[in-house]
Amino acid sequence: MNSENHLTIIFSGNEFQAWSLSAELEQAGVPNMIRNDQQTGNFLGIGSIQFSVHVLIEESYMDIALPIIREFNIRNGLESEL
Repeated sequence: MNSENHLTIIFSGNEFQAWSLSAELEQAGVPNMIRNDQQTGNFLGIGSIQFSVHVLIEESYMDIALPIIREFNIRNGLESEL
């Protein structure tokens, strides 16, 4: 990933969903990063936070990623604002 581009959260959900979407993006040549905030919730004593695992991409890859994200959301019955 290029450090000059801004990272954007393109998905928030559970760990399984995040890793599945991440793999699809990688196959399409979209580098991405997974940020897991679940441990933070556990550390703070509030337990697991719903939608605590996020997939981030550089904004420059958004045009490639949008159709993949939309299809992923449709297949998994997830709502999307994208």
